[in-house]
Amino acid sequence: ICACPRTSQHSSTPTVIYLPHNNGQRRTMARAKTHWSADAMDFKAHPIRPLLPTVVGACTGPIAGIQQLNMDVDEPDKTQDAPLAGIAKWNKRLLELDGESMSLYQHVANSCSRYGDPIADVYALVARPNNAILVVADGCNWGPRSRQAARCAVHGCISDLNSKLFESPPNTIVDIFQLMFSSLNGAQRLIVQNQGTTTTLCMAVVCEMAKSNGGWGLCVVSVGDSPCFVWQKKTGLVIEATSKTHEGHDRDMRDSGGCLGANVGTDPDLSNLLCCFTCLSSGDIVFLTSDGVSDNFDPVTLLQVSDPLQEDEVEKGTVVLERVSAKKRQELLLENLSGLLQKADSGNDAGLNAFLLKEAVISHIIDLTEDKRRYMEAQDKEIEREGLSASEKRKLIKEMQRNAKMYPGKLDHATVAAYQVGHLAVKNET
Repeated sequence: ICACPRTSQHSSTPTVIYLPHNNGQRRTMARAKTHWSADAMDFKAHPIRPLLPTVVGACTGPIAGIQQLNMDVDEPDKTQDAPLAGIAKWNKRLLELDGESMSLYQHVANSCSRYGDPIADVYALVARPNNAILVVADGCNWGPRSRQAARCAVHGCISDLNSKLFESPPNTIVDIFQLMFSSLNGAQRLIVQNQGTTTTLCMAVVCEMAKSNGGWGLCVVSVGDSPCFVWQKKTGLVIEATSKTHEGHDRDMRDSGGCLGANVGTDPDLSNLLCCFTCLSSGDIVFLTSDGVSDNFDPVTLLQVSDPLQEDEVEKGTVVLERVSAKKRQELLLENLSGLLQKADSGNDAGLNAFLLKEAVISHIIDLTEDKRRYMEAQDKEIEREGLSASEKRKLIKEMQRNAKMYPGKLDHATVAAYQVGHLAVKNET
């Protein structure tokens, strides 16, 4: 399914090193002053400190998360006595480690269920004293088989990493990338075996670097459009570690760009498979999201600017929205995220942590999409009113879809999975 990392020559030590997979072509990214290539063995072998194995925190979701691979069941599999994916307890959330998945979709008329059920996002997080594993998958489209693909992808990756990272401990980030790429094979195999469809996947490993001045490293492997962000404690700003997946071209929210699972026959689509390495500092927060979160900070979704992919002009009130470049669009997205998190950081005496970041992001996107959700629910009830003909219903549906575009925000499944970088103490359990 993919190649493996090796050492390479770097003209300087970059903050972010990107490595997309693109028919074996070797290319140079001038801004980072480094090489990136389809050959996954193009990383410099930066040494790391030994990964400490004791689990300090672990969580998965929504509901059962990876604890249930029966696609028709929500609750955890109570018949499992042995550790699941190498973890005995999946309910150990921390201020430094937390995640949440939820639905932003409107309720179905006269029902407690929501459009798009079940939630097809899945996440799993594991933190140890000096390292962490984060995995998020976003099942493509709706339905149990999309959720099954996401469950299997996360389960396959995190099970493999929890095992191999400590059975054959890595000495460099090259070793970590080798194991991360290897875990994609297990994820793909599990999706096909359990009749899942397709899913995006973003996985990250945070490790302590073996440098005299300390420091931490973030290794990310991504397929699709589920991004990895870093909130930098020193600056209060957010960067996207996976921005190379859409750099230089306008993002199409209808196309994930790549996926695991049965895309063509039983093969995945690795068009935008990417791995990258980012330097971190203690106190930074790494957070993975599904596009249901990231798109709700996109200036196009927020009606701040016009969608470059649409030919028609977009108006907000009496103002025609400006068309901006892909680069400017990304800058505005990060500004929107940074602004929210700076406010959350300043509003807490102890500063921002993973739990507070998750709460701030989830609360914000719920509030942002509330008016659109209420409008859609009211229109659904009108459409289901007795006595309407089929043609009248079709007319109302077209009107609803047109008017919904005037409300900011995007209704989707939304996931945030966050970890705050730093040493964690091992607590004795009673």
